[in-house]
Parts: sequence; structure tokens; C-alpha cells
Amino acid sequence: MEKDTLDSILNSNMGTKDLYRYSKESNTSYIDVEIDFYRELYNEWDFSPITNRDLDEELFEFLESCVAEINRRHKINIIFHIPKSLEDKEKEEKSIQGFTNYFSYEIRKQNYRIRTAVDSAVTSGLYGLAFLFAGTWAIRFVEENTRYSYLAFLAEGILIGGWVLGWELVSIIFFKSKELFAQRNILRRLRDAKIEFEYTDKPSSY
Repeated sequence: MEKDTLDSILNSNMGTKDLYRYSKESNTSYIDVEIDFYRELYNEWDFSPITNRDLDEELFEFLESCVAEINRRHKINIIFHIPKSLEDKEKEEKSIQGFTNYFSYEIRKQNYRIRTAVDSAVTSGLYGLAFLFAGTWAIRFVEENTRYSYLAFLAEGILIGGWVLGWELVSIIFFKSKELFAQRNILRRLRDAKIEFEYTDKPSSY
């Protein structure tokens, strides 16, 4: 997968229908990828069975970028163009299954990240409320009992800690969670995308 291809798309000002073939009849956007051999689809250091291999990192980033740009209402069809001389239906079927398995696994990981973020937000919210309550009470206590004025700094610190935790809650809910859910939607679209292989007479560089 050529990095220049990814960079050219990311830096382009063209609309998505100019970047990707689009069929109005089927409401499908097509992502075309040229490869020289099947192995190019996967992480070069992953020697597990094809159906369980990790995708090539640059290919993964490229597909993510494409899907992020394509209208959410469009279906997606990913077409890999490969030399005719290397046509292998068994590898093709295993590769298609491998794509589904890979993105299903990535979705499970993303779901875990979302659950972790939610747990963190709940924890921050509860501790934030406790700190705000404790800090407010401590400040009033110091104000009413001047002989404990030396505790004012501690009381203000607790109150500030409560606001910091409160901001963490807001940050997770309105910023981080939005990104996590958006990423999961992209992964789901990639998992559900139709994968095809088209074979050409282009000579292999393998």
C-alpha cells in the first residue's frame, strides 16, 4: 500500500464523489486499492493464519480515512486490484473472512475503550461531587472558625480538585466519547463493507 496514495487523498480538496467511484443506483461508494500480491494486505511481521492476521498499518489508516470521508448513508465496496497471474480463490475467500474477523476484533477493542471511558467518567463525577461538597463545607467551616484559618489552603485545594474532576467528566462526555463512538462507527462500516478482488493483466512485482 503506497503512503503517497493516502497523502494525496488527505491533501486533496476534491469532493468525495470525485475521489471515489459512486453508483447512484446502489448508493455505493467504491474504494479502489492496487496491490501486487495478497501478502501486501497484512502486517509483514504477522505470520498467523490469513483469517486471523492483522492488516497492514498503512492500509488500515488509508481505509479509515476513506470511510471517514464517505457519506454515512452510502454503502461501501472495497475493491482490491491484483495481477491476474496471482489469482487464488482460496486466498481470496480467506482474505475476505480475515477482513471481517479483523474489524470485528477492532470493534470489540473499541467497545472496551468506550466502557473504560464511561467508567472513568462516572468515577470522576462521583469523586468530583464529593470533593466539591467537602471543599465547600471546609471553606465555610474555616470562615466560621477563624482559629482554623491555616486550613483554608487545604479547603481551597479540595474545592479545586472537585472542579478539575468535574471538567474531566465534561471532557469525557462531550469530547472523548464522541471520538470513540465515531471511531467505532467507522470500524463497523469497514466490517460491513463488501470486499471484492479484481484481477488484471498487470505483471506482479512479487
